[in-house]
Amino acid sequence: MRFISRSFLLSAVFIPHLSCALLQNTLSEYAPTIALKDVQLKGFDFEGADVEYIYTIRNKVSFGITFSKLAFQILVDGRRMVDAQNDKNVVIKPNQQTEFSIVQRVRFVETVEAFLEFAKKDQVEIALKGAVGIYVNDLVGTINVPIEGSKTVPVPKLPQVHFGSLDFEKMNFSNPLNPQATFTLKFNVRNPNPFDVKIPRLEYAFTAAGTNVVSGQKQNQTLPKQADSTMSIPVNLKGRDIVDLVPKLRDLGNNEYRFTSSVEIGMLGQTLSLPFYYPK
Repeated sequence: MRFISRSFLLSAVFIPHLSCALLQNTLSEYAPTIALKDVQLKGFDFEGADVEYIYTIRNKVSFGITFSKLAFQILVDGRRMVDAQNDKNVVIKPNQQTEFSIVQRVRFVETVEAFLEFAKKDQVEIALKGAVGIYVNDLVGTINVPIEGSKTVPVPKLPQVHFGSLDFEKMNFSNPLNPQATFTLKFNVRNPNPFDVKIPRLEYAFTAAGTNVVSGQKQNQTLPKQADSTMSIPVNLKGRDIVDLVPKLRDLGNNEYRFTSSVEIGMLGQTLSLPFYYPK
């Protein structure tokens, strides 16, 4: 009698463990197949990128399962940047497949100084690694299925200013005591990025033959993506001194001149001023 009681007690202890082990061995039969379908850039600027990872889940069993949770990490060039967890209550019908996506903001750097160093790169790899929690039923519980995917994205580049020309337009001697001359200062501001860039302020100045010819600024400029924007600044000169200055301005190759500019852009909550000079 004591032997029977002991055997029953041992069975009561070990059967649940054997059942759990057996259950673990059969989980692979319920685990869905998850494949990376596409990786897309949803947003892109100087601070970072919004990356969308699109996955396909295929349910291999004849009853519905629920995609119940998601935990993942995002890495930039192998550096861990973001840890996140989202709840996803997506029901996958029996023997069918569905798509789900993850959109996450990835900040490239934390300081302006780091970004200037970072901007020297042409591209970076943004990778996602994590696990999807699939709730099967009360008996099986939740299965964690690993997921991963990556995309190489270009690094946003700072806008650049290039000096164009100082073009003579006309000379007016209708008033010999106060002659007038008109030039046009031209320079290009290039945006090499696949997104528009807003410039709160753009300053410029041109000096030639020891004279400050023109200086000023433009407010709230928008540079179209991957385009050169030509700035044309009218230069109106007056007074008897221009009689000697105009020939020098029309022959810049034989006179010293200097063009300076400064572009302000917003980055990481700060205003960054980028100076440009020509000749350097």
